[in-house]
Amino acid sequence: MRVKDIDVQVTNDLMTTLVSKDINDRGQIVLSFCTKGSIAIEVNGQNYSFTTGTMLTLLPQSFVRAKHKTADFTCVHLLFSFRTIDEMILPTNYNFLTRLVEQPVLVLAPEDYLLCEQYIALFLKQGKLSPSVFQYDALRYLLYSLIAHINRVYKQEEQLMQPSTRRDQIVFQFYNLLHQYYLVEKSVGFYADQLKLTPKYLTTLIRQRTGKSISKVIIELVIVKAKTYLTATSWPIYQIAEQLHFADATTFCRYFKTQVGQTPLQYRSNHQ
Repeated sequence: MRVKDIDVQVTNDLMTTLVSKDINDRGQIVLSFCTKGSIAIEVNGQNYSFTTGTMLTLLPQSFVRAKHKTADFTCVHLLFSFRTIDEMILPTNYNFLTRLVEQPVLVLAPEDYLLCEQYIALFLKQGKLSPSVFQYDALRYLLYSLIAHINRVYKQEEQLMQPSTRRDQIVFQFYNLLHQYYLVEKSVGFYADQLKLTPKYLTTLIRQRTGKSISKVIIELVIVKAKTYLTATSWPIYQIAEQLHFADATTFCRYFKTQVGQTPLQYRSNHQ
């Protein structure tokens, strides 16, 4: 079932969807729920067991590798883009996307798993209805509701969270853009232009809300991705540099050593 950029798939083939070129090109997020059986997977260099009653969350550019699965393995994928949720306003925790990267597989409590099953059933029913000008909005607001519940499942410190303001919405939209383009666009000006703000205003706002500069946020994402490629693949350094959109391997090696204190080859040797 697919309506615009919201897609629900019931499948026993985890990887065909997750390594799809369409996902990377469109910058899609994947929420996957294991409904039967299990599969051993590697996500961004870490090993996980994706079993019945667990949820897998993958942001764009995640590196996924399947190892072995049971014969009865089945899962449901919910795919959507950051653009789908760029108007969503929730109490704000700017570290939540980082939590998703660090903890992509989550064991759901029985009541949470049951509720997620009900959400998926609603998505599928909506997709089977006759086309309507209201269909996409109905799916989008259903997605908002599911994401709000997932925020609760991750047990964030709700007492520290405040209702979102217009400034918070800008920061949320910045992070949405960042996770779509950080490998290609590393300048503050690009994100300011996309949000129709001055670079100075955006820089000040991000620092006020997160305590970090935009450059620092981008560097952290690039280094996480670089470490993933170094530990999860056997790609030569020049290929990793190309994937990360550096001018050449020398520039990438200098950048990596400045941030990590080791050359890429030293890091790979110490962590493989």
